[in-house]
Amino acid sequence: MEIRHNLRQLQIFQAVARTGSLSKAARRLDLSQPAVSIAIANLEQEVGFLLFRRNHYGTELTPEARHLAEGADKVLASVKHLGELSEGLRQGQAGKLMLGCMPGLSPSAMPQIMANYLHDHPTSQLSLQTFSSTKVRDWVAEGQFDLGVVEFQDDLHALDVTPYQLRMHMALPPTSPLAEHGVVTAADLNNLPLITLDEHHQSTLKLRQIFHAAGARFQVMIETHLFPSAISLVNAGLGHALVDPVSADSFLQRRDCHVTIVPFEPAIDLEIALITSRFHPPSRHCQRFIPYLDAGLKAWQQRSRQRLFQVDIDGKC
Repeated sequence: MEIRHNLRQLQIFQAVARTGSLSKAARRLDLSQPAVSIAIANLEQEVGFLLFRRNHYGTELTPEARHLAEGADKVLASVKHLGELSEGLRQGQAGKLMLGCMPGLSPSAMPQIMANYLHDHPTSQLSLQTFSSTKVRDWVAEGQFDLGVVEFQDDLHALDVTPYQLRMHMALPPTSPLAEHGVVTAADLNNLPLITLDEHHQSTLKLRQIFHAAGARFQVMIETHLFPSAISLVNAGLGHALVDPVSADSFLQRRDCHVTIVPFEPAIDLEIALITSRFHPPSRHCQRFIPYLDAGLKAWQQRSRQRLFQVDIDGKC
């Protein structure tokens, strides 16, 4: 038999079962007693068996009704949870936010941004996934990530993009003769060993172009994939490296750090971007998180452009 009873009937049935009285259930639900009696009668007609018997103390559940009450409790609890979930989604407080991030910013800039957000929205759930910029770009476009932070690329056509520029600085090894310089140029680095990211990386291409314009020798001794790795190699005395300010700041906090960070001129910016999909509208949760992420990235952008960035982080560890 198909059951057609509605949620209101189940709520009334549950109230009568818990109070043991039609009149008490009516008062709890702010209904008239006849309305409660009619609802119970209609529910009995639909289920095909008696729900309550009268006794000396009021009403008691029939054996069949006890089983129905257990099912009604589960249904109503699920409905309550669904209502709370819907309200949470409406308020942007429910659902896990999937954030993809390039490796350079994931362990350093992102924790503070996420901490600021969770301080204001402590019930929110976040997931930080660290992958290459290419993978983050693809997975944001496909809707697997809600948003991402990547190195700027030419093929971001399926995405909404907010760009940022992080001023880069030169990391000098412990014994470098340039450690006392206030500014380092390509001429200063002529014939000195360099540590760069791969030859197609934006920082390497820009740096090579500046060396060429200055007539300086671009002597790459080591290539690596990540800026933190480049700074570690500089720390080991193996060369000089142009690095982003976030990685530099993170490395300078280490006890075993011996590098010196100085500005490089002419200035080179690492171009990054906050991306969301054009074809998968952002959730309310995502919309609420974006201003925090934007503020955090803008703060790093501004700090990296300050002439005294190296003083702020003590320049030399």
